[in-house]
Amino acid sequence: MGESIYAWTKTPQEHQTFLDRYAKPDALRITHLNHALKFKRNSRYVRNIERAVLSASTPANDRKLAFWSSVTYHNLVLDPLKSLDHRPSHAQFRAGWKEVLEFAEPLAVKQILVYGVSSADALKEVAAQRQLPCKIAKVPQKINNCIPRAGTLTTAAGDINLLFVLHPSRPFSWRKWSALIQERLSLDGSSWV
Repeated sequence: MGESIYAWTKTPQEHQTFLDRYAKPDALRITHLNHALKFKRNSRYVRNIERAVLSASTPANDRKLAFWSSVTYHNLVLDPLKSLDHRPSHAQFRAGWKEVLEFAEPLAVKQILVYGVSSADALKEVAAQRQLPCKIAKVPQKINNCIPRAGTLTTAAGDINLLFVLHPSRPFSWRKWSALIQERLSLDGSSWV
């Protein structure tokens, strides 16, 4: 699960074009397809997560395609942020987790890999409001000056394994994060070629 979209606009006209684009229901899907499935594009967050999940410095394109075709990608923060300096608010994280819980059951989500660790408390609050058992704790292993979180959320459809990692657009040691991801998530690498 990604964190957010930033408005990278310079002029009022570019900003309006951005707002019009993200008002469409398929805007995030198009953005993610442009970043994840255009393999020559240097999108640091996409390429770093691929390396970490696939445990390879340069995964083959067929493995990347198989990986991205096997997951549901969603941004937690539903509102575009104004700049890279703008951080999501606690209320934005809560609103995002409410939305995630709406689609988690119908999609039978079994695990969520979260880019960033800042939204864990918001999830615990939303889960408590819905009377869903949710346990999230710090992992006793600091990576890239970040303390990951891991836990479980129980829904009517079953348990969802949670792992919160450093946002992969930051300085991100994919090898170190890969070890944690491999340890904490059920990754069927054979399905990714």
